[in-house]
Amino acid sequence: MLSDLINGTDIRKVIEDAISEIHANGPVNQNTLQKLSYIKKYNPEIFSEYENTLLSVMGLFYKLDKPNSFISSVYSNIGLSIQDQFGKPFTPMQASVYKAILTKKYYSFSAPTSTGKSHLFRELIQDIDKDIVIVVPSRALIAEFFSIVLNLVSKEVLVLQFVENVNQHNAERRIFIITPERGIELFKYVNEFEIGLFLFDEAQISEEPIRGISFDAFVRRTEKVFPNAKKVFAHPFVANPEAQILKHNLKFNSDSKSFKQNNVGKIFAFKEDDGSFKYFSPYQKTKTVEVGYDIIARTLETGGSVLIYVSKSKIFRGGHIEDFGNYIEMCTKLTNKKALKIINDLKSYIGASNNQLGKTSMFLTLMAKGIVVHHGSMPLKARLMIEQFVRLGFARICFATSTLNQGINMPFDCVWIDHFSNMNELTLKNLIGRAGRTSNKKDHFDYGYTVINKENLRTFKSRVSEEYTLVEESKLDQDKNDIPEDLSDLVDAIKTDTFNDELHLTNSQVERLVNSNLNSNIKYLLDNLIDGTRTITANQYYEIGNSKRAQIKAKLKSVYISHLKRSSLTKAEQSVLSASIPLLLWRVQGKSFSETLSLRHSYLTKRDDRRALLRQLKEEKITQTKFNHELDKLKITYSVQPSSLPNHKLKQIPLFPGTRSVKDFDYDRLIYDTYDYIDKVISLSLADPLCAALTIYYQDTEDDRAKVFKNYIRYGTNNETEIWLMKYGFDAEDTNWIAENIVHIDEMGIIFKDDLSHLTVDQITQIYRYLP
Repeated sequence: MLSDLINGTDIRKVIEDAISEIHANGPVNQNTLQKLSYIKKYNPEIFSEYENTLLSVMGLFYKLDKPNSFISSVYSNIGLSIQDQFGKPFTPMQASVYKAILTKKYYSFSAPTSTGKSHLFRELIQDIDKDIVIVVPSRALIAEFFSIVLNLVSKEVLVLQFVENVNQHNAERRIFIITPERGIELFKYVNEFEIGLFLFDEAQISEEPIRGISFDAFVRRTEKVFPNAKKVFAHPFVANPEAQILKHNLKFNSDSKSFKQNNVGKIFAFKEDDGSFKYFSPYQKTKTVEVGYDIIARTLETGGSVLIYVSKSKIFRGGHIEDFGNYIEMCTKLTNKKALKIINDLKSYIGASNNQLGKTSMFLTLMAKGIVVHHGSMPLKARLMIEQFVRLGFARICFATSTLNQGINMPFDCVWIDHFSNMNELTLKNLIGRAGRTSNKKDHFDYGYTVINKENLRTFKSRVSEEYTLVEESKLDQDKNDIPEDLSDLVDAIKTDTFNDELHLTNSQVERLVNSNLNSNIKYLLDNLIDGTRTITANQYYEIGNSKRAQIKAKLKSVYISHLKRSSLTKAEQSVLSASIPLLLWRVQGKSFSETLSLRHSYLTKRDDRRALLRQLKEEKITQTKFNHELDKLKITYSVQPSSLPNHKLKQIPLFPGTRSVKDFDYDRLIYDTYDYIDKVISLSLADPLCAALTIYYQDTEDDRAKVFKNYIRYGTNNETEIWLMKYGFDAEDTNWIAENIVHIDEMGIIFKDDLSHLTVDQITQIYRYLP
């Protein structure tokens, strides 16, 4: 009973039985680890007598100081033996995976969160002496891997978040960290890269209905084009990791294993309707026990951190602030200079201002108190700053959505799961895995808290006990009628190996562009948007007039649609495409993210109408009361929420539902919405077909303006140095100051000026890897 563990009844026997069980089977029984967590919490003095031995049988050799029992001495020798064999302080699980990867060509495995997969990957990255491709499901995870890998390898190793063959004079090998969608660039360099390892992390992305097809397609192509490279698939909590081997027919010299070992204990509690908390167990039938205090409040009071898993819709409507306001009130304003610098840098990046109508950012206001928000629509650069903020220990509360489940290594002392809609058992187990930090503290058993609402108790227990299995047949091999029409080109191209890697499209899509006779449409766009080697300015664009601007948008739509199997878009797709075109044109005009936000803010909040009202007030043509009344009547301009294209099932959802006054404008929603348009719509949906059409046009006409327009769409600039800098992985918003300090740059390397003494420490840090 939980009460026995808390009250100290027969706990020595419980600990000794647990050690015996773990010695025989490994730390695979969650219920056993749960019992140990309660004993450590409520009877720490007795627990400490056994802690060294417990960690020994768990195989956590890196946490051991000196053996203090016979059994811990035996395990200490096992740890030393592993270190002698591999040269690494691995746990038995890590040693097993490491050995399999080195000896097998194909290996697929799964292991719970907090079992040291990140440490294992670090060692692999250092030890493989050929090029490595790390494939992850999200740009957020790219960012995490990128920062880790940069700190692992020497300057002679080229590390990029996309595929480019640059720094050729200096790069001894390359590490690319990419999503499957961005991996298409890889196949252009089949004769230039010597890839030794493909590491597919969070490979359960193969189960997603749309992206699963892209993932499987990428795996199949890597096997065709780079047949000698090792392929490793890693998953959390998957019962049958061998599915990846089976679905891609990678049976030669292959192996797979599902590990159940856990390194961290868990304590579970639910919140009653009256606000009190009770302990419960999802693993055994036992009476609940009153906690006697507020777990979240106690965690915050003792300097701990809390992850609160909520829906994106709750964040967007401010429900997280309303429902958890009492905990937000507990967090005081930060004074740490590093924390304040991150907040100020983020404020500058998003162009927030408390002095302008509708430009106050609530997530920045919360961040000043150590409270962060993390979800997929947060701009990548902002997410990186937030994750750095968390890792440096400044975050007290993190409100997060499912993006945190994609392997991002941000553990917390306590996880509160507030949102259960559409949550499968894998998502739930990943969240539970975030509770409790795996520390390096010697002779210290770690545990964390998972908290839910009482209403979700039955759902929680049911899903925790269920296994998550992968489908053993690829979506690529299913009946063609089951494949969405918009993805059928990709599937056909995989089966027939008919890709145009230069244009990033399938051969059939390229053929449609060629046959669509787009030259007159593209010439119209170039005549009106390109002035020599530059685009027209924003002011010039608005001076064109409504009729011509409508024609420009129509021509762009026509060019985009031409690569599809269908000749038209649905009403919802048309709305998304229309809303994206001004952002595309601002990108073409080289606008920064904050400038783009400012332009959208002006449009949506009817800036000209607001200024006219203010002018009347200043000239005393209207009273303050009349001004306030008229301002209330001004409604936010209608805009549709973004989504990747094409998608014939897309529904048209307004960005701001109802008729909301401009006075109620939500600047955070503008940030998230604009980023999704730039990333999901422009970069991932529009750029490839538009650039392909411009390339085909140039081949027909040799009109250099097509190259100019293509560079602006792809990079936001036509400056050769700035383009090269982006190919080297520098952020577009940093290219101006870096370019001023460059003597020469091309695919072979970068030569900087001799005197860089005027640069700040942060700036030197950014360019350090390319300095001699």
